[in-house]
Amino acid sequence: MSKASAGSNWEQLKKTLTPTKKKPASSARDGRGTQAKKRRPGVGGLASFTKNFERKETTAGPSQYNTDEVTFLAAPSEKPLMHELRQMVAGNNVLNESKKSIGNYLAIDCEMVGLGQGGEESALARVSIVNYHGHVVLDTFVQPRERVTDFRTWVSGVRESDVMNAPPFDDVQKQVAGVIKDKILIGHAVENDLKALLLSHPNPLLRDTQKCKQLREHAKTKRPGLKKLTELELGLRIQGRSHSSVTDARATMALYRLYKPEWEASLRHVMETYRQKTGMEPLSTKKKRKRGDAEDGDEEEKERGKQKQFPGGGRKGISSGLSVVVKRFGKKVEDQPKRRGPAPAPAASSSGGNWWEEAAG
Repeated sequence: MSKASAGSNWEQLKKTLTPTKKKPASSARDGRGTQAKKRRPGVGGLASFTKNFERKETTAGPSQYNTDEVTFLAAPSEKPLMHELRQMVAGNNVLNESKKSIGNYLAIDCEMVGLGQGGEESALARVSIVNYHGHVVLDTFVQPRERVTDFRTWVSGVRESDVMNAPPFDDVQKQVAGVIKDKILIGHAVENDLKALLLSHPNPLLRDTQKCKQLREHAKTKRPGLKKLTELELGLRIQGRSHSSVTDARATMALYRLYKPEWEASLRHVMETYRQKTGMEPLSTKKKRKRGDAEDGDEEEKERGKQKQFPGGGRKGISSGLSVVVKRFGKKVEDQPKRRGPAPAPAASSSGGNWWEEAAG
């Protein structure tokens, strides 16, 4: 009986209790995010939409470059160069060994993650470098030196699993410095990439597509974005989801190649002065010495018709000539003494044939 009465009293007591004691439990649930940060260092500070994005991911491991990130729109022109550049950005070009060499022109792009409170500071997490034809020279994730508070996966494509076993920052920095030394380095807002790498590069050797005069005029803005320029100039849509530094580097190289002759012509004096001061070998000499470096604008020069065609298929400064030298009396016509006045009539042949068929006598 005592047990029964105790049970009934408890049931009656629960009905009279107020829900005020549930508030601390509620606040404890609200603080789960803070506790989760302590349990998972490096993931704290993520915005709510970033958390939702990461919860949907079901796979782990390194991020992979995907050609589906490039959407083909109407081509701005039907020129062969335009077709080549569009396929290059999408990674569809099949390259021979000579076009896979490093060459003299490189394009770079980096992806960043967030550090500090709210992930407001940026740190290098991935760096990609491609050559003149879009071949990947270097593509590596980087292990940040400080605790990451926002991986920015929705835009950077970088996840915690990508950087956990990646090479340390110092090793990647040295590798990049060795690759880009004495090269023409192309990038979009390239000073941001170099800043993330804690590297410097000579200004005469930098080509920033965000500062290109022709690209600015076409985009009608002083700070055009890479996504807008790629769609405007190449008829390609990139960065539809998270970014790929390989795709962005290829797009930057394609934009440079569209305007390379005009761009380099405007910097000819700057480059000559720089070479004289540093003793840098001219690119033209490098190309002659290293025949495998098949890059440097051959397609662009042909596309613009730099070599003027003349009737008969000849070119200016090159004589087509004759493959047969006409002879008279066993000697070249040009060796015969010059005559004044009309040439004498040829003697009649006793055989009734032509005079040039008779033996010289």
